[in-house]
Amino acid sequence: MRVQKFKLPCNVDSFANADRKVVIVSVFGKSQFCTKGCKAEMLGSVLQVDLLDEPGVDEESSCEIEGYHDVKERTVYLHLRGLLDAHTLVSSYDRFIEKHERKDFLSAWAHMRDKYARALLILFHISHIVILTHPTHTFDYSYVHLFRALDIVRQKTSPQLSDVLSCISGVPKDWISNVRPCSPRVLFYFETCPAVFRDPDSGANIKKLEHSLEDQIYHVLRKNRIVTNISSNSLFAIPANQEFVYVNTGSIESRDIFGYMTRKLIQSCKLSSGSNTSRSLASIESNLTVTDTDAESHTFRLFLQQHIMLAFSRGFDDNVGRHSVPAHFEIPTLSLFMEVASKVYEFYIQSTDKELLSLHSLLDTDVKFSKSRCSKVLPRALQTYQDNLPQHYTRAYHETKLGHAIAVFEMHARGPLFEDFSEKLQVECDKHWRAGRQMCEVLSLTGNPCTNPIHKGGSEGAGGGEQNEPRDDDSDLQVMEHCSGVRYVCACNCGRCQGSRDDPFSLRQANYDYFQMLAKQCGCAQLESIQFPVFQPSTHNFRAAQLFSATQRKDSLCRAELSTPQGPTQGCSLGVSSLHDDIAAYGSGGQSPPTTCDPTVEDAPRLCSKTSLTPSDGHKVVIQVTDADLEHTKGDTNISDRTLIRQPSTTEYLPGMLHTESPSGLLPQFSSWSLVCLGPSSLYSHNLGLQHQTGVLSNSAFLLPWDVTVRLEHQKDRGSLWPTVGDHSGHGYSPRGKNFQNMNTIRGRKSKGGKEFVVKIFVGVEYECPRGHRFMASAPDKVLKASGNGIVKDSGNKVTSSTADMPLYFPCACRQSKPLIAQLMRIHVVTPKAPVHVTLNPRVQPGPPPCPIFVTGCEEPIKLSQSAYWVLRLPYVYMGEKGPYLAPKEPVPISHGRLLAGMYGISEVVPEKK
Repeated sequence: MRVQKFKLPCNVDSFANADRKVVIVSVFGKSQFCTKGCKAEMLGSVLQVDLLDEPGVDEESSCEIEGYHDVKERTVYLHLRGLLDAHTLVSSYDRFIEKHERKDFLSAWAHMRDKYARALLILFHISHIVILTHPTHTFDYSYVHLFRALDIVRQKTSPQLSDVLSCISGVPKDWISNVRPCSPRVLFYFETCPAVFRDPDSGANIKKLEHSLEDQIYHVLRKNRIVTNISSNSLFAIPANQEFVYVNTGSIESRDIFGYMTRKLIQSCKLSSGSNTSRSLASIESNLTVTDTDAESHTFRLFLQQHIMLAFSRGFDDNVGRHSVPAHFEIPTLSLFMEVASKVYEFYIQSTDKELLSLHSLLDTDVKFSKSRCSKVLPRALQTYQDNLPQHYTRAYHETKLGHAIAVFEMHARGPLFEDFSEKLQVECDKHWRAGRQMCEVLSLTGNPCTNPIHKGGSEGAGGGEQNEPRDDDSDLQVMEHCSGVRYVCACNCGRCQGSRDDPFSLRQANYDYFQMLAKQCGCAQLESIQFPVFQPSTHNFRAAQLFSATQRKDSLCRAELSTPQGPTQGCSLGVSSLHDDIAAYGSGGQSPPTTCDPTVEDAPRLCSKTSLTPSDGHKVVIQVTDADLEHTKGDTNISDRTLIRQPSTTEYLPGMLHTESPSGLLPQFSSWSLVCLGPSSLYSHNLGLQHQTGVLSNSAFLLPWDVTVRLEHQKDRGSLWPTVGDHSGHGYSPRGKNFQNMNTIRGRKSKGGKEFVVKIFVGVEYECPRGHRFMASAPDKVLKASGNGIVKDSGNKVTSSTADMPLYFPCACRQSKPLIAQLMRIHVVTPKAPVHVTLNPRVQPGPPPCPIFVTGCEEPIKLSQSAYWVLRLPYVYMGEKGPYLAPKEPVPISHGRLLAGMYGISEVVPEKK
């Protein structure tokens, strides 16, 4: 008769002979993956378990108690499937990975163990015999901790479970008081043994191994007080005078279900073909787990049967000691067992009793250890972060210190709570930083962060980099100006006075306010100067223009050929109509406006001249002079028209510096350039050098002589723009002797086609480093160095050449192990006593393309007066719409920043018409 299969909880009405008494045998433990969670192999011949089915457990409880009722033997077998089975564990882990319920599996494993332990408590409260099965032949010491946790919870929940059992009719009083029919006897089944015990010829005795395991297990359980002298006080008992360990010596292949079935099928086919008899697959299935050892005396069936027979005859009395009392033992009927099992199952699986909830903390050793360890390491990591902190510090320094703290934490912290405590460490460190220690960090225009604590206010336009993060509540912040704590030494506009300046955070502070303040101290504010175009408001509600459209500026930079192609330019709310007017004024067909010079209305009548070269005189500057009255008459109409078109806005100003991509019709509020006249040309002596300049290195305090040969020719039929002359000057200087010192000497002679003369000009390209060291350059890649007696052997041809750009940044000439980078700050020009003007058209590109080219805003090259000492001061900071262009920290190629060639020019002096 086949056994009847069921699952707990179960209704007893479906069973026959429910009034007969039964012995309860439970099986739990670990199983290999190939067995699909089945641990009842040793009972296969009795239970006839179908191991071909794919096992499954309840996903919520992660365990399942399946039962088999053997009516003939009056025995109920309970089989616990759960997370100790490799097959079930792998399936649960796969579901965990898919759902990502928690950060780590160890935290989830604690909840899984809690559910399995609750199911195991059911077995220890309703069973007479409990079989612990293990895949190997060694005792698993991890069960010790599990048994101790179960025993603690069993004792705590006994009063509540006793109340539950008291509600069931027919339950004996001793059962209610002890909350179980007896103290279950635990037997140990080991599925494998060493190979020597499977060889019948080896002579090895399996009993010695079993007895050795019994001694080992008993010693471990007694030492950890899992079993005691009084069995009713223990979680379970082990027999004192009977064997309780069985080691299987059968074939290991019997656990390979599919392999075993294949071999049995082959045997069946051979028998069928030899004897012409048929054999059903069912008969093979019934002998699925029967091994060759079943016919021998050492079988698990005989081992288990002696304990079952003892339970039916007189019960278990596993108490030991001199004064032991008889143990309680009850054999229930099948109906009573089913009713009690259902109540106990409901109590341990579905109950939320406080004492039962403590089982999770008892089993969650990995998480408890991790929490204890991480809690101990967290203060140490926080102390690492807080050691030697400055009063205020930047985010970069904060992240560096945080990295050190996390490294200390990672060195000592362990377990599944590592990530949680690591996040807590980051939160605590960030909280410590934001509690009044956060630095402002707004970058200055030179790239240095503000060292003040985070605050409100500051100069407009500050922030060469990222701004502070927005805060929810900044009402408690102080109002102060930005300060990086960095100071530089910088000379005034004329160069005769030096002063210390704060690191600028606004463009006005960098290029205007400081130089205005120093000009008052130096006195150069009273000198003659040329004012650059700036915004002149006509109303009180003027504002900054909103840049949105692409327009092109029309000033002196457009008349020079730019060596770098330019991309799209920025526009603004004004200037678009002016662009259309310009196109209409100069005609259709996509032609560009003419590139002639555009004198202003206030200018006196002047001559527009053009330079030409003859084949024989290619080294000379040729000035073709036209009639001033004729040109003035012809140009009156065009002047007024172009003046109307180029009228700058008086309600909107340009929010930044002028450059090639700035929109037309807008001017800045202040000029970033300065051009002053120190006085007559006699202020400079080529023998003595620059005595009136402060901070210039002694061997570099000289200007470069630049001799230019000029020839005037009259022409009355046309006139055009004066070009630059740097490409002619390389051969256009007059020979001179060693003692030639008079820079105002003009050597003239008659020539074919006009008067020819040589003019001497002195130029200086000055660099200044952040320490205030100033020096001149004699070439794009060379610092000017005079001999010991003050003789300068270089000429100005290389710095004035129209084919060579001057670098904007140059290594400082001061004697330092690691010199700083000096910036081109001033252009010195000493003009001659001659009927010509020296013209300047500075254009600076502070970065590689597509960086825009910064200009002064003048619509034509600037004309310098004769026989005078002029100093052009360049901007201290170059700032576009995308932010400032920072000076490099190391020497860079000239393309990184440059003063474009074609800056210098020569034009004739034209007297005013009376």
